[in-house]
Amino acid sequence: MDDRIDALLADIEAADAAAQAHVRRGEFGDEVSGQAAERTLLERMRGALGSTVQVTMPDRDITGTACFLGRNIIVLAGVEVSVIAIRAVRGFRLTTRVHRFDAGGLERLGLGSALRRWSAAYEEVSIDVADRAGNIRGRCALVASDYVEIAGRIIPFAAINAVHARTNPFG
Repeated sequence: MDDRIDALLADIEAADAAAQAHVRRGEFGDEVSGQAAERTLLERMRGALGSTVQVTMPDRDITGTACFLGRNIIVLAGVEVSVIAIRAVRGFRLTTRVHRFDAGGLERLGLGSALRRWSAAYEEVSIDVADRAGNIRGRCALVASDYVEIAGRIIPFAAINAVHARTNPFG
């Protein structure tokens, strides 16, 4: 009879331990969810600097090492260097889950800064324009505050999804 009582008590104790573990997991999950609600994409991208990132664009995927984060852009270095407008990104695949809160001093630099640096270096670039098949290749003739003139075309920055070149404009 004592064996059955011991088994019953052990069973009750195990059920209670399992219930407590379940409650703790739920509380931990609620805490993680609450903290995650305060995080931003920009903080996640800062945490990915130096690691491999795959960016899904409307017309293709670009993979490389995240080497710079600027005003509304992320720069990936791979086979070529790509300056990507964050508003054109449809998704990210990251190897890290880190969030970094401290902004770099150069995060104020954006697409115009990259284009001006490439223009000054007389670097050939390839521009992916939203809603247009193919890209526009050439050297920037003029980089204004909100548009670039290249290959006889004037392209507003708002229409640019990404710009690719051989060199890193911020490196």
